[in-house]
Amino acid sequence: MTEINWFAVTSGALGGVALLMYGIRIMGEGLENAAGDALRNILAALTRNAWLACVMGTVMTAVLQSSSASTVMTVGFVNAQLMTFRQSLGVIYGANVGTTVTGQIMAFQITQVALPAITIGFAMQLFAKRRILRNLGQGILGFGLLFLGLMLLTDSVDTLRESEIAVRVLSDFSHNLALALVAGIIVTILIQSSSAALGVVMALAAHDLITLQAAIAMMLGQNIGTCITAQLASIGTQTNARRTAWAHTLHNLIGAVLVLLLLRWFIPAILYVSPGVEDLIVGTPAYRAAMQRQVANSHTIFNVMNALLFLIFNNQFASLLERWIPERKRRLEEVVHIDRRLLGTPAAAAGATFQEMARMARLCRQLVASSTEALLDPENAHTEELWERDEVIDDLQDSITEYLVELVDRDIPDYVATQVPAMLHVVNDLERVGDHCKNLLELTEERADGDMPWSEAAENDVRKMASLVDEMLANAARGLAGEDGALPDHILDLEHTVDELTLEARGEHMKRSRAGECLMLPGVIFLDTLMNYEKIGDHVRNIGRALAGGLLEAGARLPTPRAEVEP
Repeated sequence: MTEINWFAVTSGALGGVALLMYGIRIMGEGLENAAGDALRNILAALTRNAWLACVMGTVMTAVLQSSSASTVMTVGFVNAQLMTFRQSLGVIYGANVGTTVTGQIMAFQITQVALPAITIGFAMQLFAKRRILRNLGQGILGFGLLFLGLMLLTDSVDTLRESEIAVRVLSDFSHNLALALVAGIIVTILIQSSSAALGVVMALAAHDLITLQAAIAMMLGQNIGTCITAQLASIGTQTNARRTAWAHTLHNLIGAVLVLLLLRWFIPAILYVSPGVEDLIVGTPAYRAAMQRQVANSHTIFNVMNALLFLIFNNQFASLLERWIPERKRRLEEVVHIDRRLLGTPAAAAGATFQEMARMARLCRQLVASSTEALLDPENAHTEELWERDEVIDDLQDSITEYLVELVDRDIPDYVATQVPAMLHVVNDLERVGDHCKNLLELTEERADGDMPWSEAAENDVRKMASLVDEMLANAARGLAGEDGALPDHILDLEHTVDELTLEARGEHMKRSRAGECLMLPGVIFLDTLMNYEKIGDHVRNIGRALAGGLLEAGARLPTPRAEVEP
């Protein structure tokens, strides 16, 4: 063994890994941007069929070039309730399959195209007029950097063969699969890229520094190590998002254990579908290519077989997680749908905001109904809780507004940006509904403090107004949730009825007053009550107009769970 330059080896290896990671990242960003809204809305095609969800997850991850990115995005979708927990399982399985595309690309041994790809990609980014061509250029540039990093990494690893210490350490990995598994976990956690970690393993195997068994064990460790990203992303999220993160972890962990237990049959299967190395000389390009293909194939076959296994038992796996991680009760003021993880996917972030606004509308509807009950029976009313509910609506307005401000500061498509002002107006209108409910509560307390009876006709008018406003808010909530495109027109029709009933009720009240059937102070409270219901109708009318104006076009068409009972 000869003395080697450890600085050159270390800097070459680290620089190669850095270029590999950077190439993977910008290639994924370029392809994602080139795909545009088609990728951002790809999950719109999801149904409760986990097999289709798996296909979608595979495609999405193949484009993003990162299973971690896909998994974190999925956790965000589930936390925002844009996707059910059971739908997310298929995406998680597919994400692991999609990430194997990178390993297959690296195994092609076409490092000679690295510099031409960098040149072409950079030129396209610099000179192309159309955005899609510039984005494709970024993808090609990332492709070139990926292979340039792989070339530097391979050259540095080849030098390790001259070090007695390095050979002995790596030989220990080859004879201790548990150690190789742990090493794969640690490396992936440190560099936060299972694809880059796989590149390291492929380079070591290609230069005969570790055996295929050790390479498979390290590959399995990388699949486990990449779960840390989803676990971190699930901190502080709602129950289904945490279930999704744990589904990803258990999926990879159980699969890894099964492969290790069945390794004596798994390796022959890999060798059967991969080129052999028995007649090849160690160190030759043919040997390196064959070994890298064996590692890449083991990665692909493991993830495909694991996905198929879990798809078959998907319902049982989902039920197990639902029992293991029980639902926790959320406070009303907590946002349910909006999630900062979605800000990088503007259409989905807008879609989540609509769902949160729909929830806010349902809370307003409940507050109007409760305030009406209190107003009609002031002696038995408990207004303290209702005052607190209005504060909840105020808190939701602040949270949604902050989220939209942060969204508009991002690089977002025009069709989202043009609708953000309308979304802010809708949130403000809903908050104003809460303010008018406060006015109703004040009138309730005035009625409770003094002898202020209403006539039966007056109470009937209040019930009619409350019923119309309730129907308007119900339609607004359904409209914001994207349930029925015809609802905006119905909201506007109801608002006309509210205006007509207000005029009619005022006129009838004046007749009763002139006839001496109504006292002055209770009559003033009655007229103030009518005014507040009319103003609530005006604010809900504004929401109907926004919906009729195409407000929902800013959001992704993503399926939303309908099992929610509490708002």
